[in-house]
Amino acid sequence: MKFELKGKIIFSKELNEDAQKDISEVLDNSREIFLKGVPEGKENEASKIINYDFDGKELKLNIVSGTYARAHEALMRLKKPIMEKIGKKHKTGIRDIIIEHYEITIPAEKQNLENIKDIKVPECETEIDYNNNAVKIIFENIGDSELKRNIVDRAIKFVRNELEKGEEKDLTFDVCAIAPGTIVSEYKAKREITFDKDPTEVAEKLGWVKRFVGKGQWFYTPPITKLFRAFEELIMEECVNKIGYNECLFPKLIPLEVMYKMRYLEGLPEGMYYVCPPKRDPEMFREFVNEMMIKKEIPIHKLNDLLRNPGYVLAPAQCEPFYQFFDHELVDIDNPIKFVDKSGWTYRWEGGGAKGLDRVNEFLRIECVELGSPEFVEKTRDETLKYAEKLAEKLDLEYWTEVGDDPFYLEGRKKEDRNIEFPEIPKYEMRLWLPHIKDERKGVAVTSANVHGTHFVEGFGIRDYKGRKVWTGCTGYGLTRWVVGFLAQYGFNYEDWPELVQKKIGKMPEIPKVITWP
Repeated sequence: MKFELKGKIIFSKELNEDAQKDISEVLDNSREIFLKGVPEGKENEASKIINYDFDGKELKLNIVSGTYARAHEALMRLKKPIMEKIGKKHKTGIRDIIIEHYEITIPAEKQNLENIKDIKVPECETEIDYNNNAVKIIFENIGDSELKRNIVDRAIKFVRNELEKGEEKDLTFDVCAIAPGTIVSEYKAKREITFDKDPTEVAEKLGWVKRFVGKGQWFYTPPITKLFRAFEELIMEECVNKIGYNECLFPKLIPLEVMYKMRYLEGLPEGMYYVCPPKRDPEMFREFVNEMMIKKEIPIHKLNDLLRNPGYVLAPAQCEPFYQFFDHELVDIDNPIKFVDKSGWTYRWEGGGAKGLDRVNEFLRIECVELGSPEFVEKTRDETLKYAEKLAEKLDLEYWTEVGDDPFYLEGRKKEDRNIEFPEIPKYEMRLWLPHIKDERKGVAVTSANVHGTHFVEGFGIRDYKGRKVWTGCTGYGLTRWVVGFLAQYGFNYEDWPELVQKKIGKMPEIPKVITWP
């Protein structure tokens, strides 16, 4: 890489001839300062001051470098020796350090240049040099505060990662000991499955569900709600309670800082609902209300001005509050934690992918989360899956379990730049067969059993009080999808359902009597 910098150091007062002479002495002997930390044999890549000039309160410099002791680092390194030389002697301080123009050239493989073509890098501009197979990052007028936040190095890292993306698979494929998609267990139904209709279409015709005005949302009427509650009880009794989880009530409105620590904002930022709190001032809303009343429509443009910036998301994973609960806490892995939450909806923005009852933006799930030693977490995760499979077999539901290719905490990510421990199998996914899909054997994912290793432990600063390894894991039992998979294989005739389900439901309720619907 090549770094070319034009910058200046601004002092608290004009520099007299003696002060300039003392500073020049530092600059003329700066080679030793810039070589600090440079590997042997790489000295020619260290920073060099090409020229400098004094102008009133300012010292203007041109610095170039290779990869080591980069030019912006060299500029910052000058601050301390200059102050030691002139601070007390000339009663002069440094007010600011500014890079007026900074051009960084990153070499790249020709075939990877297109990866960066339409990428916007925050705080800077990028240019592709096709003749020399390189990308240029150009910064203008960045100050001391930006340099302390390491925005230059982060931008370089970002561009290099984007350049390499064309050659990389998702991080999941690097982590897994068994190839994602591999089936590890399956069960064939003992009875003949004769129902072969789309459960969403049938549920709509029967009035068990009605499309809500929001995309990917449904109104669930009494019959299917009764089935939801039956499966909730079955999963709690047959799976969750047998493992000994303790129920909690998790918040569903999650601050962005929590999602940042989870690194969810890196992997799938486009898959969440963002929440903007309003400005709490009735007077500010008066004009909005008046316009709405007169025009008989919602003035969205005015509403936008009355909302604060996004501060939250609606829970997309449901387990987010668990990790925040233990943020920077000392734990004892001899007393592991097992929590379960089933208190409300989970939200994912599927965009155009939302269709039917099996792919929705708003769904119900029983979420189990555990924290403890690696052995405890893996054993517990495996138990959550084992009991889910046993429940499906009790109900004679045809299923298969495969190695997941999209653990939610790795989804969309290509690299891990921290020293994170990952399990050999981050995710198992259990699917119920959908017989109405004829072209291929497809299933709906009803249980997702995950081990995170130290991913969240590192992100939230969780430690064992004796310094032992701490891991986390979670399993989601998707109630909505269990119901869809069940109806896809059994149909809607109550008399055809397993006795275990019938006992939980008792008498099936009727749909509401409406003249124009269903």
